[in-house]
Amino acid sequence: MSYVVGVDIGGTFTDCAAVDEQGNITIGKALSTPGDFSQGVVAAILEVAKKLNFSTEVELIQTTQLFLHACTIGENTLIVREGANTGLMATRGFGDTIFIMRGKITEGLNETEASHMSALTKPEAYLRSDQVIEVDERVDSAGRVVVPLDEEAVTRSIERLVAQGVDSLAVALLWSTANDLHEKTIGRILEERFPDVHVTLSSEVAPYVGEFERTATTVFNAYIAPKISGYLNNLDKLLKQKGLRREPLIMQAYGGVLDVKTTSKNAIGTIESGPSAGVVGSAYLGKFIGEKNILAADMGGTTFKVSVIRDGEIERENDPVLLRHRILSPKIWVESIGAGGGSIARVDDETGLLKVGPQGAGANPGPVCYGVGGAEPTVSDADLVLGYLNKDYFLDGRMALDEAAARKAIDDKIAQPLGMSVTEAAHGIYAIANAHMSDLMRRATVERGYDPRDFVLFAYGGAGPVHAARFAVDLGVSQVLVPATASVHCAAGLIGSNVMRQYGMTDFLTVPLSAERVNSNFSKMCGQALQDLAASGFNIDDVSIRRSVDMRYRYQVHELNVAVKEGLEEITERDLEELYRRFDDLYEQSYGKGSGYAEAGKDVVTFRVDAVSILKKPEIRRANAGEQDSATALRGQRPVYFEENGDYRPTNLYDFKSMTPGMRVRGPAIIETPVTTIVVNPRDETEIDHYCNIRIFIGSGGAE
Repeated sequence: MSYVVGVDIGGTFTDCAAVDEQGNITIGKALSTPGDFSQGVVAAILEVAKKLNFSTEVELIQTTQLFLHACTIGENTLIVREGANTGLMATRGFGDTIFIMRGKITEGLNETEASHMSALTKPEAYLRSDQVIEVDERVDSAGRVVVPLDEEAVTRSIERLVAQGVDSLAVALLWSTANDLHEKTIGRILEERFPDVHVTLSSEVAPYVGEFERTATTVFNAYIAPKISGYLNNLDKLLKQKGLRREPLIMQAYGGVLDVKTTSKNAIGTIESGPSAGVVGSAYLGKFIGEKNILAADMGGTTFKVSVIRDGEIERENDPVLLRHRILSPKIWVESIGAGGGSIARVDDETGLLKVGPQGAGANPGPVCYGVGGAEPTVSDADLVLGYLNKDYFLDGRMALDEAAARKAIDDKIAQPLGMSVTEAAHGIYAIANAHMSDLMRRATVERGYDPRDFVLFAYGGAGPVHAARFAVDLGVSQVLVPATASVHCAAGLIGSNVMRQYGMTDFLTVPLSAERVNSNFSKMCGQALQDLAASGFNIDDVSIRRSVDMRYRYQVHELNVAVKEGLEEITERDLEELYRRFDDLYEQSYGKGSGYAEAGKDVVTFRVDAVSILKKPEIRRANAGEQDSATALRGQRPVYFEENGDYRPTNLYDFKSMTPGMRVRGPAIIETPVTTIVVNPRDETEIDHYCNIRIFIGSGGAE
């Protein structure tokens, strides 16, 4: 028997999922190990290995044909500012670009945050001004060399930076998108004279126009690349020592996987790769169960994330905002807030009101109920006090929860200061967390022109199924689906991924376009894509090509990405006419009927190619219907708080492992799985589908 294994490192837990040749999925998780994340990876693999009756993780690794991985190391490095000592090399006169930004200090802030203008400042840069070197060189927008590069001056400048302790260098020269000769020369100098200094060239990681955005992308990549490269190479070595026969493939934020070497060079692609894997897994699962419109909601220990899948297509963005910097690294559209099981509840010193998040307890010390040093009450502590979590059956019984400690923390920090009971305080924490999540989902749908009632809500992450049915009511969503792999869904989602390489180039053109110019641009990128995939050992006959362009109405600033003809077939004038019409339709779809203005004319700014090589993997196994009487899965009762009753009431507890496809359970009820808990509220009803997912039908007839 061979396996495809996916491992995702989260802020609190490291998750693992393995699927065998028949499509059977086995899941497990272990606490993340920030000191050395690879140890948490091995521990999670071991948990799955034990369930497969292997004595060690080595036996599972030796039978793994594909190892797929996602991690949070990149974003954590940026957040805690523990990256490389980074320098920047810029064109003479443009060294302050990274500090000036775009002048928009509200970038990446929500409406409430942006309203406090008097308290706003620009985000702190990831390097100091004395770590920026301006070099004499100049290329114009047509790619002509106006001022040749002074190589001797460059060498002296690098020597000065190295003397300051700089060990990673970002190179972002003006108009390198039109001619990358000078950047490549600097790269060569570094390779020959300073091989220990990591180098990131903007022409390689962000070959697009946008001086600040390209520079920010390059600096971010340089800041995290040494740590990402070190971790991935160490993990690769460790897994090979344990018998892995094929190099790990690493999830990218845009939804595909790449090899370790490519990922190490373009490290910024790993940022939010875990959530992206969950979205890919949701789309993959949606194909099996016939759901095309999906709200993917991931609530883990640290954050709550939302993404949208519409008509089976995952939404992506080419210039996302990362830590208040707009960057040019394509990724799946994911919106997140600090609302996870580990989000800390507190009484605000100024207003005296109860607040939940965005601060979190993390993996260490974690919620109070974990018993590993946490002292601040969290959402998970409230969930336990309200009866939603089983103190004796957390992580399949491997971890006992301390209810008394959770209750005392909520009493001391929340209930007594606010003059309320512990139960009222716990429910307040629960309700506020739900309100934060429904607000985010409303921003992800209503504010972007979508009706949430047209979607099925996929709830996953360890804490998501505890809360999802409650905030679904606020959105008017009629059905919640909890995947069988709920708390390790991002790890399981890796199994549905494929190798994907992305290519792009800037070329300002005005409509009507020249078919010859368009075909020439795409031909260069498609040729490079096929060459790179062939060099990685993939059969180019199995590669699918998606071509697209970023278009805008003339004189506008922002573009929309519009698909062109699939594959490698030559693009004709007729295809281009269809492209223009498709842009008008997409514009009105995005901004409202009547917003299009075809008379203004159109520009094409960027050409893009996605090259996908399908990885051979087993399909998810479909289970046959079994016992329909839910009483066979009943494991007892416990008091659970529901706001409909305003108090605790005896509530049936069901063992997910004893439930079979077709079995229905009416609320109120609690369904306990080895890795998560599903709360079925009064008036709701659930059914197990043929892929062992739990579907919750909101307001469809549970008990009052």
